[in-house]
Amino acid sequence: MIKMDGLEGLFSSGQRFEVDLEHLMEGIRDIYTFEKWKIPIVENVDNFIDEKEYHTISFLTNDDTLRIEMIGTGIRPDVFNELPKIAFTTKIDEIVREKKEGLGYFGWGLKATFLVAEDIAIETRFKDFKGRQVWFWVKREPYWRSEAPCLNLEDDRTVIIYHLKDEYKGKIGENEVISTLQEFYPTLLAGAPALGRKRRFLVNGREVPKPAWLEESRYRKVEVLKGLKVCGETIGGRIFISDNDLEENLRGIALIVCGRNIINERLNLFPEVKKYTGYVHADFLFRDLRGDKTWLERFGNPRFQELKKQLTIVLTKILEECNLLPKITIKDREFMRKIYRVFSEVLSDIPELEKYGIVGPMMGKAGVYVKGDEEPVIIEEGPSSKTDIPHIGREKWVDQPGGGGIGPKVSPAEDSKERAKKVVGKRRTIPQILYTDLEDEAVEARFEGVSILVNKRHPISQYAERAEATKLYHACRAGSEAILDHLLSNKDISPEEYLNLKKKIIYKLGYVL
Repeated sequence: MIKMDGLEGLFSSGQRFEVDLEHLMEGIRDIYTFEKWKIPIVENVDNFIDEKEYHTISFLTNDDTLRIEMIGTGIRPDVFNELPKIAFTTKIDEIVREKKEGLGYFGWGLKATFLVAEDIAIETRFKDFKGRQVWFWVKREPYWRSEAPCLNLEDDRTVIIYHLKDEYKGKIGENEVISTLQEFYPTLLAGAPALGRKRRFLVNGREVPKPAWLEESRYRKVEVLKGLKVCGETIGGRIFISDNDLEENLRGIALIVCGRNIINERLNLFPEVKKYTGYVHADFLFRDLRGDKTWLERFGNPRFQELKKQLTIVLTKILEECNLLPKITIKDREFMRKIYRVFSEVLSDIPELEKYGIVGPMMGKAGVYVKGDEEPVIIEEGPSSKTDIPHIGREKWVDQPGGGGIGPKVSPAEDSKERAKKVVGKRRTIPQILYTDLEDEAVEARFEGVSILVNKRHPISQYAERAEATKLYHACRAGSEAILDHLLSNKDISPEEYLNLKKKIIYKLGYVL
């Protein structure tokens, strides 16, 4: 194994990477939100999925090495010679030109795996071509060199061998590889195809089992999602209903994009319901992947919003059939409307929050009818998520009761004597606010995805129930602080920015309340 300290003379034949890979690697290190030892597992599987000719990936573990074999094809010679180029991607031109889905088009994947290794040996066979490269460190500078192939590969495949740095020795064993594959690629292990092909996963010669939460025998109801279309794309998946409360990390719907579970984007559309889980295959979201591919661009993203809307409709029906949805009273609905009104006015006045993706840009909203004499309408009783009736004596916006309640509903009608004025306004999208039971009762509220989860178990929350004004203040303050805590923990803002934003939000909240 190549060591990097004191042996610089051995590498005189090596070449430096074409640009400053050392500092790029430092930037890449900050991108990853999961443990660094998982990087070579995940990034190589992503590349394995993108090449449809690969059918099997095999991991061989040892205390100080990790060997990965991708079987079914190899790397073309023109591509292999370009591998050392910084942030080089062999796939982005093809993806953009032909609009193909894929995971490995960011260019840094294989370079990022260098974080855990003293050196990497990459050997491939593609038809008559055989090639081998070694990437290694000289002190803090990365080098590479070509070598004569030595693995005697008998068929088309690519082999990557990592000699691990001291801090990662003993950390990437059989159990760690299996658990990582189950976390990031659960449905592939259950036999689902990725980009049109089923794949095999082996660790030390044995098939990797699917994760336990995908065992359908554990659930009292399994609903197969059929006929759902989002942005012209057909999506599939399953919803599982349990008899017992599920662990918090399993609740909600996993988003699977090109075979990969987007682990920070589990859609928990009904946090108060603790007995459902599932997954949906949504390859059309591949262009919306961000960072280390554990999260998606959500705000201002019509594809994601349409998916969320369709899943909410389907899930509502399933949960109602299973008697799992809590009853929402008119009083509850009125209170939530007040929270949104206050929260929207406070957050919309803080432009920094749009930059961080907490609030969306100004967008047109559906027209509502107000008192006026411009067009004939008919007023009926019926179910409506939006009530746009011109209430007598009101000149401003009509309240939206939501929740599908029965109430007055307005529709255009040429022969009617009733008349009203239709107005189209603008609004910003703001986070969803949900009251739920968080497992840690000491957490007042948490920002998760695009939702603020206010903890009903927290003592302050229970105290605030005594009066509506106190409850309203608590929800808005705790929700605001949850957003700022989220930004601070992700290093999106500094401690100084945290304090300044908190001061602005609390000051604005005082005026709005």
